[in-house]
Amino acid sequence: MKDRDKTKEQLARESAALRRQLAKFKKIVAEHEQSETELRKVTRALKALTRCNQELIRATNILDFMREVCRIIVEVGGYRLVWAGFAERDKHRTVRPVAQYGYEKGYLNAVKIAWSNTERGRGPTGTAIRTGKPVIVRNILTDPSFVPWRDQAAKRGYASSIALPLIEKKRILGSLNIYSAAPDAFDDEEVKLLTELANDIAYGIGAMELRSKHELAEEARKQSFEKVKKVLAGTVYALAEMSQRRDPYTAGHQSRVAQLACAIARQMGLPQNQIEGVRMAGLLHDIGKMYVPSEILTKPGQISDLETGIIETHAQVGYEILKTIEFPWPIAKTVLQHQERLNGSGYPAGLSGEEILLEARILAVADVVEAMSSHRPYRATLGTKKALNEISQNRGILYDPKAVDACLILFNDNKFEFE
Repeated sequence: MKDRDKTKEQLARESAALRRQLAKFKKIVAEHEQSETELRKVTRALKALTRCNQELIRATNILDFMREVCRIIVEVGGYRLVWAGFAERDKHRTVRPVAQYGYEKGYLNAVKIAWSNTERGRGPTGTAIRTGKPVIVRNILTDPSFVPWRDQAAKRGYASSIALPLIEKKRILGSLNIYSAAPDAFDDEEVKLLTELANDIAYGIGAMELRSKHELAEEARKQSFEKVKKVLAGTVYALAEMSQRRDPYTAGHQSRVAQLACAIARQMGLPQNQIEGVRMAGLLHDIGKMYVPSEILTKPGQISDLETGIIETHAQVGYEILKTIEFPWPIAKTVLQHQERLNGSGYPAGLSGEEILLEARILAVADVVEAMSSHRPYRATLGTKKALNEISQNRGILYDPKAVDACLILFNDNKFEFE
Protein backbone atom coordinates (compact mmCIF):
# COMPACT_ATOMS: atom_id res chain seq x y z
CA MET A 1 0.00 0.00 0.00
CA LYS A 2 2.84 2.37 0.95
CA ASP A 3 4.62 1.57 -2.32
CA ARG A 4 1.47 2.38 -4.22
CA ASP A 5 1.11 5.73 -2.41
CA LYS A 6 4.76 6.54 -3.15
CA THR A 7 4.19 5.74 -6.81
CA LYS A 8 1.17 8.07 -6.91
CA GLU A 9 3.16 10.86 -5.24
CA GLN A 10 6.04 10.35 -7.66
CA LEU A 11 3.68 10.39 -10.63
CA ALA A 12 2.07 13.59 -9.33
CA ARG A 13 5.47 15.27 -8.94
CA GLU A 14 6.57 14.14 -12.40
CA SER A 15 3.27 15.32 -13.87
CA ALA A 16 3.66 18.75 -12.24
CA ALA A 17 7.26 19.01 -13.47
CA LEU A 18 6.15 18.06 -16.98
CA ARG A 19 3.44 20.77 -16.93
CA ARG A 20 6.02 23.34 -15.85
CA GLN A 21 8.36 22.29 -18.65
CA LEU A 22 5.47 22.42 -21.15
CA ALA A 23 4.54 25.94 -20.00
CA LYS A 24 8.18 27.04 -20.34
CA PHE A 25 8.35 25.52 -23.83
CA LYS A 26 5.14 27.32 -24.88
CA LYS A 27 6.64 30.60 -23.63
CA ILE A 28 9.84 30.01 -25.64
CA VAL A 29 7.79 29.23 -28.78
CA ALA A 30 5.69 32.39 -28.31
CA GLU A 31 8.81 34.54 -27.84
CA HIS A 32 10.39 32.94 -30.90
CA GLU A 33 7.31 33.57 -33.07
CA GLN A 34 7.10 37.22 -31.95
CA SER A 35 10.82 37.73 -32.53
CA GLU A 36 10.55 36.10 -35.96
CA THR A 37 7.65 38.38 -36.99
CA GLU A 38 9.44 41.51 -35.80
CA LEU A 39 12.67 40.45 -37.48
CA ARG A 40 10.88 39.70 -40.77
CA LYS A 41 9.28 43.16 -40.81
CA VAL A 42 12.51 44.96 -39.90
CA THR A 43 14.49 42.95 -42.47
CA ARG A 44 12.00 43.94 -45.19
CA ALA A 45 12.26 47.60 -44.19
CA LEU A 46 16.06 47.38 -44.15
CA LYS A 47 16.12 45.81 -47.59
CA ALA A 48 13.79 48.52 -48.95
CA LEU A 49 16.01 51.17 -47.37
CA THR A 50 19.13 49.73 -48.99
CA ARG A 51 17.51 49.29 -52.43
CA CYS A 52 16.12 52.84 -52.44
CA ASN A 53 19.50 54.32 -51.55
CA GLN A 54 21.14 52.33 -54.33
CA GLU A 55 18.53 53.77 -56.69
CA LEU A 56 19.39 57.23 -55.35
CA ILE A 57 22.97 56.88 -56.62
CA ARG A 58 21.76 56.12 -60.17
CA ALA A 59 18.83 58.54 -60.31
CA THR A 60 18.91 61.64 -62.50
CA ASN A 61 15.19 62.53 -62.68
CA ILE A 62 13.08 63.29 -59.61
CA LEU A 63 9.75 61.85 -60.83
CA ASP A 64 11.36 58.67 -62.19
CA PHE A 65 13.19 58.29 -58.89
CA MET A 66 9.96 58.72 -56.88
CA ARG A 67 8.12 56.14 -59.01
CA GLU A 68 10.93 53.64 -58.56
CA VAL A 69 11.04 54.26 -54.81
CA CYS A 70 7.29 53.57 -54.53
CA ARG A 71 7.71 50.35 -56.52
CA ILE A 72 10.61 49.14 -54.35
CA ILE A 73 8.79 49.83 -51.08
CA VAL A 74 5.68 47.93 -52.22
CA GLU A 75 7.50 44.96 -53.74
CA VAL A 76 10.16 44.59 -51.04
CA GLY A 77 8.16 45.76 -48.04
CA GLY A 78 4.96 43.93 -48.92
CA TYR A 79 2.71 46.99 -48.46
CA ARG A 80 -0.67 47.54 -50.16
CA LEU A 81 -0.02 50.99 -51.63
CA VAL A 82 2.71 53.63 -51.54
CA TRP A 83 2.33 57.12 -52.95
CA ALA A 84 4.27 60.35 -52.73
CA GLY A 85 2.79 63.82 -52.83
CA PHE A 86 4.34 67.29 -53.01
CA ALA A 87 3.01 70.17 -50.91
CA GLU A 88 1.73 72.88 -53.23
CA ARG A 89 1.89 76.53 -52.15
CA ASP A 90 -1.45 77.38 -53.77
CA LYS A 91 -4.52 78.96 -52.17
CA HIS A 92 -5.91 75.66 -50.86
CA ARG A 93 -2.53 74.16 -49.97
CA THR A 94 -3.25 71.00 -51.92
CA VAL A 95 -1.10 67.88 -51.91
CA ARG A 96 -0.21 66.88 -55.48
CA PRO A 97 0.43 63.14 -56.00
CA VAL A 98 3.56 62.67 -58.12
CA ALA A 99 4.17 58.91 -57.88
CA GLN A 100 2.37 55.79 -56.72
CA TYR A 101 2.68 52.00 -56.84
CA GLY A 102 0.51 49.16 -55.59
CA TYR A 103 -3.25 48.62 -55.39
CA GLU A 104 -4.45 52.16 -56.08
CA LYS A 105 -7.51 51.68 -58.38
CA GLY A 106 -8.38 55.38 -58.66
CA TYR A 107 -7.95 56.14 -54.96
CA LEU A 108 -5.83 59.25 -55.49
CA ASN A 109 -8.36 60.67 -57.97
CA ALA A 110 -11.27 59.96 -55.62
CA VAL A 111 -9.78 61.62 -52.54
CA LYS A 112 -8.81 65.26 -52.16
CA ILE A 113 -5.96 65.82 -49.73
CA ALA A 114 -4.58 69.12 -48.48
CA TRP A 115 -2.08 70.24 -45.87
CA SER A 116 -4.06 73.25 -44.65
CA ASN A 117 -5.59 73.29 -41.18
CA THR A 118 -8.97 72.13 -42.51
CA GLU A 119 -10.87 68.84 -42.36
CA ARG A 120 -9.09 67.52 -45.46
CA GLY A 121 -5.78 68.87 -44.21
CA ARG A 122 -5.95 67.33 -40.75
CA GLY A 123 -5.55 63.77 -41.99
CA PRO A 124 -2.23 61.89 -41.71
CA THR A 125 -0.69 63.32 -44.91
CA GLY A 126 -1.57 66.97 -44.20
CA THR A 127 -0.58 66.68 -40.54
CA ALA A 128 2.79 65.11 -41.41
CA ILE A 129 3.53 67.97 -43.84
CA ARG A 130 2.38 70.68 -41.39
CA THR A 131 4.20 69.30 -38.33
CA GLY A 132 7.21 67.68 -39.98
CA LYS A 133 6.60 64.49 -37.98
CA PRO A 134 5.46 60.97 -39.00
CA VAL A 135 1.76 60.26 -38.48
CA ILE A 136 0.57 56.68 -37.96
CA VAL A 137 -3.02 55.52 -38.39
CA ARG A 138 -3.22 52.22 -36.54
CA ASN A 139 -6.73 51.39 -37.77
CA ILE A 140 -8.26 53.29 -40.69
CA LEU A 141 -11.78 52.05 -39.81
CA THR A 142 -11.71 53.60 -36.32
CA ASP A 143 -9.31 56.55 -36.51
CA PRO A 144 -11.37 59.81 -36.56
CA SER A 145 -8.68 61.69 -38.54
CA PHE A 146 -9.30 59.38 -41.52
CA VAL A 147 -13.07 59.92 -41.78
CA PRO A 148 -13.03 61.91 -45.09
CA TRP A 149 -11.22 59.07 -46.90
CA ARG A 150 -12.36 56.02 -44.89
CA ASP A 151 -14.90 54.60 -47.37
CA GLN A 152 -12.54 54.87 -50.34
CA ALA A 153 -9.71 53.30 -48.32
CA ALA A 154 -11.86 50.45 -47.02
CA LYS A 155 -13.01 49.57 -50.57
CA ARG A 156 -9.37 49.01 -51.52
CA GLY A 157 -8.39 47.02 -48.46
CA TYR A 158 -6.28 49.63 -46.68
CA ALA A 159 -6.29 48.88 -42.94
CA SER A 160 -3.48 51.07 -41.53
CA SER A 161 -1.12 53.73 -42.81
CA ILE A 162 1.85 55.93 -42.09
CA ALA A 163 2.57 59.38 -43.53
CA LEU A 164 6.24 60.41 -43.50
CA PRO A 165 7.24 64.03 -44.16
CA LEU A 166 9.86 64.60 -46.85
CA ILE A 167 12.20 67.16 -45.28
CA GLU A 168 15.25 68.53 -47.08
CA LYS A 169 17.35 71.05 -45.11
CA LYS A 170 14.37 72.10 -42.97
CA ARG A 171 12.27 72.51 -46.16
CA ILE A 172 9.21 70.25 -46.20
CA LEU A 173 8.71 69.00 -49.75
CA GLY A 174 5.70 66.77 -49.22
CA SER A 175 4.89 63.34 -47.81
CA LEU A 176 5.59 59.65 -48.44
CA ASN A 177 2.44 57.64 -47.67
CA ILE A 178 2.43 53.90 -47.03
CA TYR A 179 -0.71 51.77 -46.64
CA SER A 180 -0.88 48.23 -45.24
CA ALA A 181 -3.61 45.63 -45.59
CA ALA A 182 -3.19 44.76 -41.90
CA PRO A 183 -4.24 46.96 -38.96
CA ASP A 184 -1.52 48.19 -36.58
CA ALA A 185 1.13 47.19 -39.10
CA PHE A 186 3.92 49.61 -38.18
CA ASP A 187 6.02 48.83 -35.08
CA ASP A 188 8.64 51.14 -33.53
CA GLU A 189 11.72 49.67 -35.27
CA GLU A 190 9.94 49.71 -38.65
CA VAL A 191 8.88 53.35 -38.15
CA LYS A 192 12.49 54.35 -37.38
CA LEU A 193 13.73 52.75 -40.59
CA LEU A 194 10.91 54.17 -42.73
CA THR A 195 11.55 57.64 -41.28
CA GLU A 196 15.21 57.29 -42.23
CA LEU A 197 14.12 56.19 -45.70
CA ALA A 198 11.89 59.30 -46.09
CA ASN A 199 14.80 61.52 -45.02
CA ASP A 200 17.07 59.86 -47.58
CA ILE A 201 14.45 60.32 -50.32
CA ALA A 202 14.18 64.03 -49.46
CA TYR A 203 17.96 64.27 -49.53
CA GLY A 204 17.94 62.66 -52.98
CA ILE A 205 15.34 65.10 -54.28
CA GLY A 206 17.44 68.00 -53.04
CA ALA A 207 20.56 66.56 -54.64
CA MET A 208 18.79 66.12 -57.98
CA GLU A 209 17.48 69.68 -57.86
CA LEU A 210 21.06 70.84 -57.58
CA ARG A 211 22.09 68.63 -60.45
CA SER A 212 19.25 69.95 -62.64
CA LYS A 213 20.72 73.44 -62.19
CA HIS A 214 24.17 72.13 -63.10
CA GLU A 215 25.51 73.02 -59.66
CA LEU A 216 27.71 70.73 -57.59
CA ALA A 217 26.71 67.69 -59.68
CA GLU A 218 29.84 65.67 -58.91
CA GLU A 219 29.81 66.66 -55.26
CA ALA A 220 26.18 65.59 -54.92
CA ARG A 221 27.02 62.16 -56.34
CA LYS A 222 29.90 61.76 -53.88
CA GLN A 223 27.67 62.79 -51.01
CA SER A 224 25.00 60.33 -52.20
CA PHE A 225 27.54 57.51 -52.15
CA GLU A 226 28.74 58.49 -48.70
CA LYS A 227 25.13 58.64 -47.59
CA VAL A 228 24.55 55.07 -48.78
CA LYS A 229 27.61 53.93 -46.82
CA LYS A 230 26.23 55.67 -43.73
CA VAL A 231 22.83 54.07 -44.26
CA LEU A 232 24.45 50.63 -44.56
CA ALA A 233 26.35 51.32 -41.34
CA GLY A 234 23.07 52.31 -39.69
CA THR A 235 21.49 49.10 -40.97
CA VAL A 236 24.30 47.04 -39.48
CA TYR A 237 24.13 48.78 -36.11
CA ALA A 238 20.34 48.35 -35.95
CA LEU A 239 20.61 44.61 -36.62
CA ALA A 240 23.54 44.21 -34.20
CA GLU A 241 21.62 45.98 -31.44
CA MET A 242 18.59 43.74 -31.98
CA SER A 243 20.69 40.57 -31.71
CA GLN A 244 22.54 41.71 -28.59
CA ARG A 245 19.28 42.40 -26.73
CA ARG A 246 18.67 38.64 -26.68
CA ASP A 247 21.86 37.83 -24.76
CA PRO A 248 23.09 40.31 -22.11
CA TYR A 249 26.28 38.28 -21.55
CA THR A 250 27.47 38.87 -25.09
CA ALA A 251 26.33 42.50 -25.33
CA GLY A 252 29.35 44.22 -26.77
CA HIS A 253 30.91 40.94 -27.96
CA GLN A 254 30.17 41.66 -31.62
CA SER A 255 31.58 45.20 -31.45
CA ARG A 256 34.77 43.98 -29.71
CA VAL A 257 35.21 41.22 -32.29
CA ALA A 258 34.74 43.80 -35.05
CA GLN A 259 37.33 46.05 -33.37
CA LEU A 260 39.95 43.29 -33.17
CA ALA A 261 39.15 41.89 -36.64
CA CYS A 262 39.70 45.34 -38.19
CA ALA A 263 43.02 45.71 -36.37
CA ILE A 264 44.13 42.28 -37.65
CA ALA A 265 43.06 43.13 -41.22
CA ARG A 266 44.91 46.44 -41.02
CA GLN A 267 48.05 44.72 -39.69
CA MET A 268 47.82 42.27 -42.62
CA GLY A 269 47.82 45.21 -45.05
CA LEU A 270 44.30 44.78 -46.44
CA PRO A 271 42.81 47.75 -48.36
CA GLN A 272 40.52 50.09 -46.44
CA ASN A 273 37.37 49.03 -48.30
CA GLN A 274 37.97 45.38 -47.40
CA ILE A 275 38.66 46.36 -43.78
CA GLU A 276 35.29 48.13 -43.73
CA GLY A 277 33.63 44.89 -44.89
CA VAL A 278 35.40 42.98 -42.09
CA ARG A 279 34.08 45.52 -39.58
CA MET A 280 30.48 45.17 -40.83
CA ALA A 281 30.67 41.36 -40.74
CA GLY A 282 32.15 41.49 -37.24
CA LEU A 283 29.26 43.60 -35.99
CA LEU A 284 26.77 41.05 -37.35
CA HIS A 285 28.54 37.69 -37.02
CA ASP A 286 26.30 36.43 -34.17
CA ILE A 287 22.99 37.86 -35.40
CA GLY A 288 21.71 34.30 -35.93
CA LYS A 289 21.62 33.87 -32.14
CA MET A 290 18.38 35.85 -32.19
CA TYR A 291 16.74 32.53 -33.04
CA VAL A 292 18.39 30.66 -30.16
CA PRO A 293 16.19 30.58 -27.00
CA SER A 294 17.49 33.04 -24.41
CA GLU A 295 17.36 30.27 -21.76
CA ILE A 296 20.15 28.48 -23.64
CA LEU A 297 22.23 31.60 -24.32
CA THR A 298 22.19 32.67 -20.66
CA LYS A 299 22.29 29.20 -19.05
CA PRO A 300 24.89 28.96 -16.27
CA GLY A 301 27.10 25.88 -16.23
CA GLN A 302 27.71 23.39 -19.00
CA ILE A 303 25.28 23.10 -21.91
CA SER A 304 24.10 19.79 -23.38
CA ASP A 305 24.97 18.38 -26.80
CA LEU A 306 21.44 19.21 -27.97
CA GLU A 307 21.78 22.82 -26.79
CA THR A 308 25.19 23.06 -28.47
CA GLY A 309 23.62 21.90 -31.71
CA ILE A 310 20.94 24.59 -31.44
CA ILE A 311 23.57 27.29 -30.84
CA GLU A 312 25.59 26.05 -33.82
CA THR A 313 22.69 26.85 -36.14
CA HIS A 314 23.38 30.56 -35.64
CA ALA A 315 25.87 30.84 -38.53
CA GLN A 316 23.38 29.44 -41.07
CA VAL A 317 20.50 31.48 -39.61
CA GLY A 318 22.63 34.64 -39.75
CA TYR A 319 23.29 33.96 -43.43
CA GLU A 320 19.56 33.53 -44.14
CA ILE A 321 18.83 36.87 -42.47
CA LEU A 322 21.56 38.81 -44.27
CA LYS A 323 21.56 37.28 -47.75
CA THR A 324 18.64 39.45 -48.91
CA ILE A 325 20.40 42.72 -48.02
CA GLU A 326 22.65 44.00 -50.81
CA PHE A 327 25.95 44.96 -49.18
CA PRO A 328 29.01 45.95 -51.23
CA TRP A 329 30.95 43.31 -49.25
CA PRO A 330 30.37 39.53 -48.81
CA ILE A 331 28.78 40.04 -45.39
CA ALA A 332 26.31 37.12 -45.49
CA LYS A 333 28.95 34.58 -46.62
CA THR A 334 31.46 35.86 -44.05
CA VAL A 335 28.89 35.41 -41.28
CA LEU A 336 28.04 31.94 -42.63
CA GLN A 337 31.71 30.85 -42.60
CA HIS A 338 33.07 32.46 -39.42
CA GLN A 339 32.90 29.13 -37.52
CA GLU A 340 34.66 27.16 -40.27
CA ARG A 341 38.24 25.99 -39.54
CA LEU A 342 41.26 25.49 -41.81
CA ASN A 343 41.35 21.70 -41.31
CA GLY A 344 37.64 21.28 -42.12
CA SER A 345 36.56 20.63 -38.52
CA GLY A 346 34.30 23.70 -38.29
CA TYR A 347 30.66 24.26 -39.18
CA PRO A 348 28.19 24.52 -40.85
CA ALA A 349 29.70 23.17 -44.13
CA GLY A 350 33.06 21.77 -42.99
CA LEU A 351 34.99 24.01 -45.41
CA SER A 352 38.77 24.02 -45.33
CA GLY A 353 41.72 26.17 -46.40
CA GLU A 354 41.12 28.62 -49.21
CA GLU A 355 37.48 27.52 -49.47
CA ILE A 356 36.90 29.85 -46.51
CA LEU A 357 36.75 33.57 -47.26
CA LEU A 358 39.72 35.56 -45.96
CA GLU A 359 37.31 37.84 -44.07
CA ALA A 360 35.80 34.79 -42.31
CA ARG A 361 39.29 33.47 -41.43
CA ILE A 362 40.17 36.81 -39.85
CA LEU A 363 36.85 36.88 -38.00
CA ALA A 364 37.45 33.36 -36.65
CA VAL A 365 40.70 34.46 -34.97
CA ALA A 366 39.17 37.63 -33.54
CA ASP A 367 36.08 35.73 -32.34
CA VAL A 368 37.98 33.07 -30.38
CA VAL A 369 40.39 35.58 -28.80
CA GLU A 370 37.57 37.87 -27.65
CA ALA A 371 35.39 34.96 -26.46
CA MET A 372 38.16 33.39 -24.36
CA SER A 373 39.12 36.78 -22.94
CA SER A 374 35.57 37.52 -21.74
CA HIS A 375 33.18 36.16 -19.12
CA ARG A 376 30.48 33.71 -20.19
CA PRO A 377 27.44 32.37 -18.26
CA TYR A 378 28.97 28.87 -18.19
CA ARG A 379 32.54 29.89 -17.22
CA ALA A 380 34.70 32.71 -15.94
CA THR A 381 37.08 34.53 -18.28
CA LEU A 382 40.05 32.44 -19.40
CA GLY A 383 42.20 35.48 -20.04
CA THR A 384 44.00 36.93 -23.05
CA LYS A 385 47.13 34.85 -22.41
CA LYS A 386 45.25 31.57 -22.85
CA ALA A 387 43.43 32.96 -25.87
CA LEU A 388 46.72 33.85 -27.60
CA ASN A 389 48.14 30.45 -26.65
CA GLU A 390 45.09 28.79 -28.29
CA ILE A 391 45.58 30.52 -31.64
CA SER A 392 49.38 30.00 -31.51
CA GLN A 393 49.10 26.24 -30.91
CA ASN A 394 46.50 25.89 -33.69
CA ARG A 395 48.16 28.25 -36.17
CA GLY A 396 47.81 26.70 -39.63
CA ILE A 397 45.61 23.91 -38.20
CA LEU A 398 42.40 25.66 -37.18
CA TYR A 399 43.30 29.28 -37.80
CA ASP A 400 44.77 31.22 -40.73
CA PRO A 401 48.52 31.65 -40.06
CA LYS A 402 48.71 35.22 -41.39
CA ALA A 403 45.72 36.28 -39.29
CA VAL A 404 47.26 34.60 -36.22
CA ASP A 405 50.64 36.29 -36.79
CA ALA A 406 48.99 39.69 -37.18
CA CYS A 407 46.95 39.17 -33.99
CA LEU A 408 50.02 38.13 -31.98
CA ILE A 409 51.95 41.19 -33.17
CA LEU A 410 49.10 43.45 -32.08
CA PHE A 411 49.04 42.08 -28.53
CA ASN A 412 52.77 41.40 -28.05
CA ASP A 413 53.73 44.89 -29.26
CA ASN A 414 50.93 46.53 -27.23
CA LYS A 415 49.34 47.86 -30.40
CA PHE A 416 45.85 46.74 -29.43
CA GLU A 417 43.51 46.95 -26.46
CA PHE A 418 39.79 46.14 -26.32
CA GLU A 419 37.67 49.24 -25.83
